[in-house]
Amino acid sequence: MDNGDRDKKLLETKPPVDPFNQIWESSRTNDYSWGYPAVVWAGVGVLIALSLIRHNVLRRILKVIAIGGLVMTATQWSSSEIEEKWRIRAEWADTHPAEMTEQGYEALTVDGANRTLGPLIYGFQAGLIFVGVAAVLFVIRLAIRKQPMKPLVEAPPEIETEVATDLHTSDNPYHPPADSA
Repeated sequence: MDNGDRDKKLLETKPPVDPFNQIWESSRTNDYSWGYPAVVWAGVGVLIALSLIRHNVLRRILKVIAIGGLVMTATQWSSSEIEEKWRIRAEWADTHPAEMTEQGYEALTVDGANRTLGPLIYGFQAGLIFVGVAAVLFVIRLAIRKQPMKPLVEAPPEIETEVATDLHTSDNPYHPPADSA
């Protein structure tokens, strides 16, 4: 049996695929799908970079501003992704009315809440991620700051006297001359 016969048998044994379901699933990944994850990862990077600022008040103000802006940006990207997904589905339904079923038309009209609540949910999720990262970075900063510092080790008196008595007899031309007072 050659490859052509095998492919024909495979096609005959597979159940027919609903084209609307294919469009439904494939529209989940579209031109705007990269935006939300990019904003989240960039936001984590921005929060880490802002953690390096030493001035406490400035660092905290900038983190609050960054979190607010990043949440709005993540919400906008998720909204664009969801709108594009629904645009692809509606466009396909408009151009292929013969292949649409009653359930397909219902799915296009009933799920309008996804357009409204989806971006809000994604924005809230991004906000939780950013606040969580900021809290973890705060705890790390506290842990580093609270580590006990090792006290400076003082030299024993015999080492100090050796250095002091050895100065006036040094042959090193870079040593200052010994006080002769």
